[in-house]
Amino acid sequence: MPNIVRHDAVTLLSGVREEDFEIFMQEKLLPYFSERYRGPTRSSRADLQSQSLLKDTKGRRRYLWVTVWEGSSESVRGSSFENTRMIRIEATAAMLKKLDSFGKRSSEKVMSALISTKVTTNT
Repeated sequence: MPNIVRHDAVTLLSGVREEDFEIFMQEKLLPYFSERYRGPTRSSRADLQSQSLLKDTKGRRRYLWVTVWEGSSESVRGSSFENTRMIRIEATAAMLKKLDSFGKRSSEKVMSALISTKVTTNT
């Protein structure tokens, strides 16, 4: 099954410090998702493979949370990741509510990876 890439754009609310948001993402949200959505499990429809947090280089307080999943594209849609498991993970709602206290999250964009290559370094 191909990897599915999900993009969640976050624009920080006025008054929110970038450092506070970045610490929350690094110390709370990304570790939470890495633990709760890894797999495979008996209840998983999609399993988290990797995550990244990207920052707009123009300094516009905009970020992109990129998650890569193994599963179907329909399984990773939804604002609360509700389709990735057959049972709802209740703590996720609280974690995403905390994320929303930092900024406005746009509707997710879900894409299927068609081609991926690794580039070797010169040695």
